[in-house]
Amino acid sequence: MKKIIEIPDDLMHKIVQKQYKISVEQDQIVLKNETEQVDIQNFSLHYVLVPSLLSLGISLMTFLLSGERQIAFTGGRYLSVAGMSMLCTTIIGFITFIWVYAKQNISTKKRKISRIRELGTIGLAYTLIIFAVQALIWHILGMTFVGVTLDPLTASFLSALFSAIVFYFLILFAVSVQISHLIVLLFVTFIGGIFLSMATNGQNGWWQYNFSFLGTGEAENQWQFNFTMIFSALMLLTITDYLFVEFQKSKFYNFKIKVVQAFYYVIALFIAGVGLFPAQSWTMVFHNASAYGIVLCIIILILLSKYLLPQLSKEFLSMSALVFIGLVASAVLFLKVHYLSLTVFEIIAFAISFSWLVMMINALQKMLHESSVYYIKILENEEIQIQKQGE
Repeated sequence: MKKIIEIPDDLMHKIVQKQYKISVEQDQIVLKNETEQVDIQNFSLHYVLVPSLLSLGISLMTFLLSGERQIAFTGGRYLSVAGMSMLCTTIIGFITFIWVYAKQNISTKKRKISRIRELGTIGLAYTLIIFAVQALIWHILGMTFVGVTLDPLTASFLSALFSAIVFYFLILFAVSVQISHLIVLLFVTFIGGIFLSMATNGQNGWWQYNFSFLGTGEAENQWQFNFTMIFSALMLLTITDYLFVEFQKSKFYNFKIKVVQAFYYVIALFIAGVGLFPAQSWTMVFHNASAYGIVLCIIILILLSKYLLPQLSKEFLSMSALVFIGLVASAVLFLKVHYLSLTVFEIIAFAISFSWLVMMINALQKMLHESSVYYIKILENEEIQIQKQGE
């Protein structure tokens, strides 16, 4: 029996191709423009060969020139399968990622500086995550295969094999980057960096001073805290660019949305300021201004959110009200009641502010998604005849 799909006029204006592929995926009907679809797995397998061969060549040359007859499986910095694999996947993997990402995802509508920042930030984020995962895996393998050594040729092939696996996943990630992935990356890098800073300074009694002590010269590995702040700011800028480029294509793009976008840019700059200006000597003024600026911008944005974004759900607005109360209450408990220490107040304020920023991004993304939802009808023969008679 012949059936016809009735498509709304608004949707028809966005359909430029005459032929599409329709499929059922997880109980959902998906309409795809077949000419623009990329087989992600085949794409990754196709482009993984060159970096893998390059990794093999570097490993072989390094191991042979070292003069060592046996190469350790783990340990020994770069003169081991583990060390060489991590070195190759970090440097070659970063270059491969940004090349593939630029080829598949970079929009020419963005400004050049935005494209460069996006490439560097996302490439570095994925490379760092992959590096951390590799370090954990090699640590486990090192405890499992204690004292294992290999001849240079075998070690080179094993190093290239492990590198190829990592390159495959990096290319896979580069092709399939989405804003939801970037939000997860922002969360992982921010929380992970902060906890790493706390852990490496666990014996210094940093909590007796303040949260920002982690980024001062008196703390161990101060760069970890400051780098986390600066890198999180770059991630937030990249997500903001991603999100609001999509808003420009929607019916919601107006002056109010531009105000929200400006707030996100300013908040990102303040977050970077916390890392760029440690809480010490002459930089203390700029550090405090940046820290207070983050909280102040979020409070103002919460108060204006109902006016700027009337499409936001009641649940999100209620949550925003609780966030506002939480920020004000923690400030009162610290400044007036003296119940909270400076360290605890800063941690609470940072945690609440960061969580709300992520929730706001998700709410904006939901707005975009709902604006691109259309309803169609599947007409039977009888309904088609009735419509023709009515015309």
